Amino acid sequence: MLNIGMTELLFFGIIALLVLGPEKLPEAARFVGKWYGKIKRTISNVQNDIDRELRLSELREQMQQEMARIQELEQKMQSQMHELKQQKIFAEEQPNQTAATDNKNLPTRYTFIAPQPSLLLRPQHQPLTATEAIPPTTSQFTDYKVAV
Repeated sequence: MLNIGMTELLFFGIIALLVLGPEKLPEAARFVGKWYGKIKRTISNVQNDIDRELRLSELREQMQQEMARIQELEQKMQSQMHELKQQKIFAEEQPNQTAATDNKNLPTRYTFIAPQPSLLLRPQHQPLTATEAIPPTTSQFTDYKVAV
């Protein structure tokens, strides 16, 4: 703090003894010591507050950096989850497609359904619609619908 040597302290002590006298010198020394302690504590408190604020600002910066890093990781995880869901959907579609192609190689089962009675019992004067028309090469009794 102050660059005071032993000779300066001795010089101040002699002047204080001459000015204040031997009765008031101990009271003055206590008063100066009290104020010196208060000032020193105040300065150290201010320094501690400044250090604390600096540490808090550093911690805030670190926390913001970590939050940004966490958000980046969250976005990466969400994109990976989206990719995995798409792969899962694609994997689920693949067996269905392969099963459909595998079924092409298997023999097909045909279910025969009898002709509709409306075709057999239709009066002569009502014409058939395009969907009900019977091909000319087959008769009504041998025409079967095939369901696959």
